[in-house]
Amino acid sequence: MTHPQQTMLQCSNCGTPNPVTLRRVIDVQKDSQGKNLLLNGRVNTFRCQNCETMNTVSSPLLYHDASKELLIAFVPMDVALKQKVNEEKIIGDLMNELTSSLEKEAFRAYMFNPKRALTLQGVIEQVIEADGITKDMIADQKQRVELLQTFLKAESEEAVVELVKKHDADIDMGLFQTLSLMGERVMQDGQQQLGGHLMAIQQVMLEHSTFGQKITAQQQAQDSAIQEVAQRLEKLGESARRADIIDLAIDYGDDDAKLQALVGLARTALDYQFFLEFSERISKKPADEREKLEAIRDMLRELSEQVDEQTRSVVQQKTQLLRSMLDAEDFEPLLRQNLEMIDDNFMGVLAANMQEAKRRQDDVTLAKMTQIYDKAVEILQSQMTPELRYINDLLSAESPEAMQTLINEKASDYDDLLDVVDAVEELFEAQGQADGIERLEIIRAALEKSLS
Repeated sequence: MTHPQQTMLQCSNCGTPNPVTLRRVIDVQKDSQGKNLLLNGRVNTFRCQNCETMNTVSSPLLYHDASKELLIAFVPMDVALKQKVNEEKIIGDLMNELTSSLEKEAFRAYMFNPKRALTLQGVIEQVIEADGITKDMIADQKQRVELLQTFLKAESEEAVVELVKKHDADIDMGLFQTLSLMGERVMQDGQQQLGGHLMAIQQVMLEHSTFGQKITAQQQAQDSAIQEVAQRLEKLGESARRADIIDLAIDYGDDDAKLQALVGLARTALDYQFFLEFSERISKKPADEREKLEAIRDMLRELSEQVDEQTRSVVQQKTQLLRSMLDAEDFEPLLRQNLEMIDDNFMGVLAANMQEAKRRQDDVTLAKMTQIYDKAVEILQSQMTPELRYINDLLSAESPEAMQTLINEKASDYDDLLDVVDAVEELFEAQGQADGIERLEIIRAALEKSLS
């Protein structure tokens, strides 16, 4: 398998040497993260550790997707001139890297003649076209970006409101998705002010556009459904039986939003035995009642499968990222380039792999995973506000006494601490972290007593 190459490159702004992970070959079946970086415009880029400037590296690239028999070669003109070799020689070297990682039976006729791209954008366009995205779709996306640039030029919130009203018919889910992706990208690039500006525009769209008001109402209805279902589940408590969950599902049979909330909040309870008991209950009902109950049962099964598929996809992505880090000589640049993927799911995958490495007594792999874990925690904590880091320290305290000592020593150093606790509790509620919520309630009570 080809691996991203580690090298040292100077920042174009300040000249500081930086460790950089370069991809010369992206073989999608083995490097799905490489495709994501390419489509997001982040392949072969790095942020300077000194001045935070984003740099793009001019580098040859070979893209391969065997499932679509797609092979694309891109060689920047300046690279061929600097190396004093022709383009064919560079492409030949890239092909050697690719084929060295393939089994002989995996070689196909299309590999003898890779498609060419004059620019990196040309590679992206060929990839998305192969994914079924038409030129019309690309043109529509371009129009969305141009419209968002018009909003960005507005000099006041009132001007943005007027633009929203003027372009009300053009504001749809596609535009909101484009805005969100653009916001994530600029925040990752360290452009916090621009990211905040984009989020402010999104809020105006939500409040003043027809489509924005519609999705706001839908979100409020969904939040209300989740809250009601969560309260019902909480009343059932830990002693809840499968029969109790079946009763809830039947109560919510005419409300898809509440059924979705039930699956999201109680997925682990909807196991094989649950559906077996549900089917047995249906079989005991009169014939005229069975059809409705069967529809509810089938909806629960379908929603459960959707949740499981999403979970598998997320775990696969996180696992691929972890493998790339383990393969890299220096994993930190790769970690920093993918900070948006370093979340609870990634840390869970990492922890599970650490346990497996410990079971196999694979000390070398375990040591590197431990380094990855420590660095990920360090980076995540460095991005927290001081108040959030303090709350995290309280949550991580080894004992009630240690937590109380932290409160006595530092609680008065922070402003709006209880508001931060509320925000974290809302996040835990959305994630269904009952243990975290219970611990936060203890922390809140102790903080209120100390601060008063």
